[in-house]
Amino acid sequence: MGTLVSEPGFETPINATMHHTNDFPTGDPDGLHDRPNFLGLVSTDDGEYLHIHATGIQTTTSQVSDIITGSGPLISLAYGSFQSVFVVSFRTGAAKYKNLEDSTFVGSETLRSLGDGTFRVGLKVSQVFSTPTNVTLE
Repeated sequence: MGTLVSEPGFETPINATMHHTNDFPTGDPDGLHDRPNFLGLVSTDDGEYLHIHATGIQTTTSQVSDIITGSGPLISLAYGSFQSVFVVSFRTGAAKYKNLEDSTFVGSETLRSLGDGTFRVGLKVSQVFSTPTNVTLE
């Protein structure tokens, strides 16, 4: 079904397999944007479970629509080639992965049509950190 694998050097290495996913997207009345609402359950290679929740906004282009409906040619859309951003959060009862639950993540999406109305979604997710500055309200 899918995998969740951390980038090399990430503070909490993850190698996990998707077991259950649901997406409850809503479309804006004007048809210009979709709002994905993804829920997933993954099991890590060390026997723990992570619940993933990703919400966002996606611009509905003709290429995105063709991929999702299966009505267009077999194509892949690269990260950043269409507006699609997510906020990603994790839940877990495992101490080893608790820092994921206590962090904020954002992501960008890629899509690939596979034929017969099926498609694959990829997310690149980054952790967000606050950075000290000298900027204040006046």
